[in-house]
Amino acid sequence: MFFIDSHCHLTFSRFSFVFDKFNSSDQISSDREYYSVSNLLQRAVDSSVKYILLIGTELSDVEELRSLVDDSDHLFRTVGIHPLEAKKHRELYSNDDIISIITSECAMVKTVGIGEIGLDYHYEKASKPQQKELFHLQLELAKRFNLPVSIHSREAYWDVIDILKDHPGVRGVIHCFSGEMDFATAALDLGFFISISGIITYKNVNELRETLKYVPLDSMLLETDAPFLAPMPYRGQLNEPSFIPHIAQSLAQLLGVSATTIAECTSSNFSRLFSNAIIS
Repeated sequence: MFFIDSHCHLTFSRFSFVFDKFNSSDQISSDREYYSVSNLLQRAVDSSVKYILLIGTELSDVEELRSLVDDSDHLFRTVGIHPLEAKKHRELYSNDDIISIITSECAMVKTVGIGEIGLDYHYEKASKPQQKELFHLQLELAKRFNLPVSIHSREAYWDVIDILKDHPGVRGVIHCFSGEMDFATAALDLGFFISISGIITYKNVNELRETLKYVPLDSMLLETDAPFLAPMPYRGQLNEPSFIPHIAQSLAQLLGVSATTIAECTSSNFSRLFSNAIIS
């Protein structure tokens, strides 16, 4: 039995940013070595988390992701532009630049998907046109290279669904699903998977828990979204892949199955979706 963390950010820019944020408020130890990638991976393996998918968020992180992933038997990666990075990328890169970089990364053996892509209207309403343009572009590339996508959606789920419908045949996962029944139904109808994060362990997430009762187990993945969204009992700390079993246990209790069943089903689902990822 093993678990897979299907969505995690371990690049220096992301993890270091959150580390500094927590450290400044004295919420965690200042020992950076404890949060080195090698130690994070060892704690993950010790917790039966055998594989981790590192998620791209901007084109400047492709080299770092490559350096982290290529020498590890436990890591895979995606490449993509996060919607909150859309405005910056439209200013820094031409369409040809974006296509060239993503195409080059998709040719790499351990690049197994395109993401994190999608729409975010919570922080970036003004960049809607750029977000939609890059979302369409990256979905076209996903179809071209027959790779699944990892979808970010915040306060934008009907626009996300409408755009996904414009790209039939693209498969993927709704990352960090937060509970909207209509969104889940629409995504499942398109053949998408639903990914469950540490949010399931929080209080006052009744909508999420009720919705997940209607999501087929063979359409579920697990994720940490580390270093964000640490599950209980670690909420308020840096999240890390070794915490996946806490998410699995909460889901198991909700569905009335064993954690072993959750591990086996979600690992099989990951293998079906991210079929370029060689796992055993």
